[in-house]
Amino acid sequence: MKKLAIVYGLGGGWLDPKGGEDYLLSRCKAVGFTVPPQPFAYTDAQGIYDFLRNADWRGLIGDSAGASYAGTYANDLAPTKLDYLAGFQPSIWMGLGSDITIPNNVVYAHVVRDPDWLDTQGLGYAQWITSKPTTLVVTEHRGAHPDDYGPMQDLIFAEVKMKGGL
Repeated sequence: MKKLAIVYGLGGGWLDPKGGEDYLLSRCKAVGFTVPPQPFAYTDAQGIYDFLRNADWRGLIGDSAGASYAGTYANDLAPTKLDYLAGFQPSIWMGLGSDITIPNNVVYAHVVRDPDWLDTQGLGYAQWITSKPTTLVVTEHRGAHPDDYGPMQDLIFAEVKMKGGL
């Protein structure tokens, strides 16, 4: 079973833009991923762990705070591998600093971040860092926070389908 956890940012569904995480979840479900009934709250680390732990293939996509804590969620699964990890505009305001470490149990990671602090006042400016064997792709895109819709969502959606073999 290929499970994909989708994780909201700080504002949850209330602040998620139309075409954001809810739409991404429905798209992923439509192509065959097992997804939760709705995106997880970024504070639900236990729910994310319980959802992903018994899968054959594991993926996680988060925006804003959900992307900021992506390394924590992945680390919670260790030593079990997380096959795919993506994040939209991780925030420097979540108490984790501007460099967010992605652990080595992640096979492939892709982060979309805004390279200009002024665009989002730091909400989309944090960087992911990792070491081998994790492959890390960084896409710098100037866009309104959390930038999880439109072309950036299309990019990540196409990639997760390919990585998940769907």
